[in-house]
Amino acid sequence: MQKKDQTSTNLCEFKPSVEKESDRKVIALRSDNNSEYVPNEFKKFCAVEGMKREFTTPHNPQQNGVVERKNKSIVWETRVMLHDQGLPLHLWANACNTTVYFHNKSPHQMLGKRLDVGHFRIFGSSVYWHVTKDARKKLEPTMELGICGVH
Repeated sequence: MQKKDQTSTNLCEFKPSVEKESDRKVIALRSDNNSEYVPNEFKKFCAVEGMKREFTTPHNPQQNGVVERKNKSIVWETRVMLHDQGLPLHLWANACNTTVYFHNKSPHQMLGKRLDVGHFRIFGSSVYWHVTKDARKKLEPTMELGICGVH
């Protein structure tokens, strides 16, 4: 997501996949009173889907403690991944996306099932990827060195 105004659209697309994967229905959305959830089309979407909208008091993050704690964990784990591998700070978005991916794929009591995590690799470790024939000349290498988690 590049801009805050994409939040409503992304949530509308994300909701069905969450419900399918968890076998549970999203019944409520809690947010602050910022403008990303205000557009009329989003209000209509919530009404049609039967989603209750809950708003916290402005400038009072304590009312949304679970989310604030999750965000704190994500930032902390992102910082650890970058510093542990000695990577530059401009890779923070890649590290943050990797952290969230790990959280989403990690076993959790609410999901009720164990997910396959066999494909996990250490963020920042060296990896090789295949260079296709159309992307190289005849005598150029068929593999290139990269960093896991950085695209």
